[in-house]
Amino acid sequence: MFRDTLEITVAAGHGGDGVVSFFREKYIPKGGPDGGDGGRGGSVYLKAGSSVDSLAKLSKRSYKAERGQHGKGKGMDGRAGKDLVIEVPLGTRVYDADTGELLADLVQEDQTVRVARGGEGGLGNAHFATATRQAPRFALGGLPGEKRRLRLELRLIADVGLVGYPNAGKSSLLAALTRARPKVADYPFTTLSPNLGVVEGELERFTIADIPGIVEGASQGRGLGLDFLRHISRTRLLLYVLDATQDPAAALAALRREVGAYDPELLRRPSLVALNKVDLLDEAAARERVHALAAEGLAVVPTSAVTRAGLDELVATLFQLLPAAPQPTAPPGTRVREEVPALEVREVEEGVYEVRAPELEQLIGRIRGELFEAAEWLQGEFRRRGVEPALKARGVRAGDTVRIGDLEFEYIPEG
Repeated sequence: MFRDTLEITVAAGHGGDGVVSFFREKYIPKGGPDGGDGGRGGSVYLKAGSSVDSLAKLSKRSYKAERGQHGKGKGMDGRAGKDLVIEVPLGTRVYDADTGELLADLVQEDQTVRVARGGEGGLGNAHFATATRQAPRFALGGLPGEKRRLRLELRLIADVGLVGYPNAGKSSLLAALTRARPKVADYPFTTLSPNLGVVEGELERFTIADIPGIVEGASQGRGLGLDFLRHISRTRLLLYVLDATQDPAAALAALRREVGAYDPELLRRPSLVALNKVDLLDEAAARERVHALAAEGLAVVPTSAVTRAGLDELVATLFQLLPAAPQPTAPPGTRVREEVPALEVREVEEGVYEVRAPELEQLIGRIRGELFEAAEWLQGEFRRRGVEPALKARGVRAGDTVRIGDLEFEYIPEG
């Protein structure tokens, strides 16, 4: 089954905790701190590969990387969690499902993007030893890994895209030009998902995609129009396939209207017309239709997928046009500006103040061991992060109560 859109959830691994430990041996009963650090949690990556041709190959809807191991005594750090690499098809766009931010456009083989960063490991108590704090009985826990909902959108990458109405003979033409075996039948919408094939030359080759039939109003979402048109955007050259037994000039004009309404840039892409099913017309009628189409300014090759008439000329023309056709490129990602949380001090009742600072609250929550053991170190962190000036600016006085996360203390001004 082919699938070109999918939502998944990815979660990076939690960082391992640092450990509180002291060196102990037979004749050294009171050694110094030797707690090791926790390992970093594994990150989650998406990697583009040609071995995957559909998002349906992603068997799960939730993916999680390995967490880091906790630190140990004797300075032994915990092992980092293994990264998780998820392979997706070439041409996959990656969006943050909650914000709509474009995170990556994977258009090259082995192109890789990190979509969830592993949490940092915590620090063991050996990091907090100083001349005045020689036996720290606290350590830091690891940080949680990032978690994200992703929307994956596949846009097939091909050199040539077949564009035409249902039953114009695109699938038959693809089968005649390549070894691809799409479903072919005499009714509209035989093709409900794109098919890919390869055309071989003496020294070169190109890929060709049969884009499902477009209907009037496709650019406004009628039928499966937007789903179909999305795949056209990746092709380097557009090959309009027209049914010679109908009104091909009117069909070409309508198709180009739909393509242009979806993306005006596509109308400037190199294009060619295959006037298909000419075996069902006499020579005079075929010449008349070719002449009418040529007036539109595009080269026209009369073809028949049944008799193979014109196929060699069509392939030769495509090989001539492709060197000048643009290669698919990744658009610049849209960056969502990250807001740095401000340090906010508010009075919750008379003489009691609450400091809102997510980074500090997280830091306090990471402390492993007795919180009071870390008081001196935390005081230094508060000073470094500007808590003292913020409290003074808010009018906090000596003896007032200050709360930060789960920590509550009496305010004593410095100096």
